[in-house]
Amino acid sequence: MSIKDDLAYLKSIRIFVGLSVFIFGLTTVMGYFAAAVDPELASNWTRELEALKWIFDQPPIVIMTIIFLKNLLASAMAMLLGLGLGLVPLMVVTSNGFLLGIVGYAAVQKAGFLFLMAGILPHGIIELPVVLVSIAIGFRLGYLLALTLAKEKVDLSGETRIAIHFLLRWVAPLLFLAAAIETFITPIAISVVT
Repeated sequence: MSIKDDLAYLKSIRIFVGLSVFIFGLTTVMGYFAAAVDPELASNWTRELEALKWIFDQPPIVIMTIIFLKNLLASAMAMLLGLGLGLVPLMVVTSNGFLLGIVGYAAVQKAGFLFLMAGILPHGIIELPVVLVSIAIGFRLGYLLALTLAKEKVDLSGETRIAIHFLLRWVAPLLFLAAAIETFITPIAISVVT
């Protein structure tokens, strides 16, 4: 597939992209306000995340590899396990959105909005769209499976091949780039605003 074909495919799944963006945005806002209403919720989730702080004691190349593999696994699961009627992508988008809202609230309370933006934007400008497109492809595969079960004629195997193509050609390299930025550039951005 050429880049033109890839762009045409993305255009053809725009309703699923819109759905993934909408759910992510909604659950992020819900997480933010849930943390504001129940500070104990925010502290519980933050404590769970602090259990992962050991990662940041590793050499930068190890940190980058862990971040990359975690995001790649989440994206691949959301995409390819969309064949389970879209339930896995739905769980990935809602849990990530809700968690971002909670962490965002905690970050704003601790150090302000600029701190939050410095911690998200450098790598998030690449990572979030890639993950959301992966989720959208998972929703598309789930939808096509539902059509297949309803005896509609669809090319589910062809769509699965396209999903794997996107995973290898776009998702993996872009998530690697985002992990490198998160490891080497995001900390600099945070240090500038703190």
